[in-house]
Amino acid sequence: METVKGYRKPSHGLFRFIPDAWVPYAELMRLDRLSGFWAFYWHYLIGFGFAINIRPFSNDIDLKALVVLLAYLGLWATVFRGITCTWNDNLDQDFDRQVARCRVRPIPRGAVTTLQAHFFTAALIAAGACILYPYGHSTLFHAAVDSVFLFIYPFLKRFTDFPQVELGFGLSYAIFLVTAMVGKDPLAPLLDSSLNLSGRVSKVVDSPEAQSAACLYVAGILWSVIFDTLYAHQDYLDDLKAGVNGLAVRLGRRGTKPACYAMAIVQVYCLTLAGHLAGFGGAYYAISCGGDALLLAWMIWATDLEDGDSCAWAFGRGSAYVGASISAGLMAEFWSRKYGF
Repeated sequence: METVKGYRKPSHGLFRFIPDAWVPYAELMRLDRLSGFWAFYWHYLIGFGFAINIRPFSNDIDLKALVVLLAYLGLWATVFRGITCTWNDNLDQDFDRQVARCRVRPIPRGAVTTLQAHFFTAALIAAGACILYPYGHSTLFHAAVDSVFLFIYPFLKRFTDFPQVELGFGLSYAIFLVTAMVGKDPLAPLLDSSLNLSGRVSKVVDSPEAQSAACLYVAGILWSVIFDTLYAHQDYLDDLKAGVNGLAVRLGRRGTKPACYAMAIVQVYCLTLAGHLAGFGGAYYAISCGGDALLLAWMIWATDLEDGDSCAWAFGRGSAYVGASISAGLMAEFWSRKYGF
């Protein structure tokens, strides 16, 4: 097979050691691109910080247990990202061949066939189920719901202008998966067979923890929509030619930033309301809410929508500052409550 123009085999990290035959599959999992990993993982860190702070407070978690759980979540996030990226690439292969940045991906360039990619997706799903199985059926249920959200995402590019919203539904849903892992699932009553449907719904709606989780979920959705819409502008001209739908195309270069600022205001409000409903203290408001507001506004302002590298920065490092701020505030809240300072 001839080398596709513009393709260069990754030569960093594990790509220096794995056999050449494995390279396309590692690329399907985006193991050569860490920014996408963090786009997934920040939501798990935020969900974890939220879960250990809500009632009943997780006073029994020490530093060692915290590190082990976060490492385990990192493993799951790597596999889950691989599942969704492989699925997305398989469905989007015809679009990808028309977009300069995407035509060198393994499926468009012919390194992996459609059938091989589907088998690889199935293998990753099995691996992911094995990773989460020790945490019980509730965690597996939330993983399945999350998968449905992200499996729908590629189809929305064809029929709506709002695929970024669906992506936000999937990324931010990590909050519920993580709370289930630590035994504090605010949606657990929905799976309680001893209650009728109205009883299940009422128990969730009336729960302050569920209300707080819902606010945090919406905040995560809006944050994801903002950074992915900015990111999508790097393919803006190619997407117009290929007929790919999305908020970047819908809003255009002039409308994107005003819309992002409006979403940012609502996002900060939801983040603040989540803390109020959960009874969080000053560390959360100062670092998570205050830091998020400043960094999110700066990220939007600093992104040049006509510069592909700048749009990629918003998805990677720019968004990471926001995720780190929210996560740091939640962890500061935990340690301040645990040790009384």
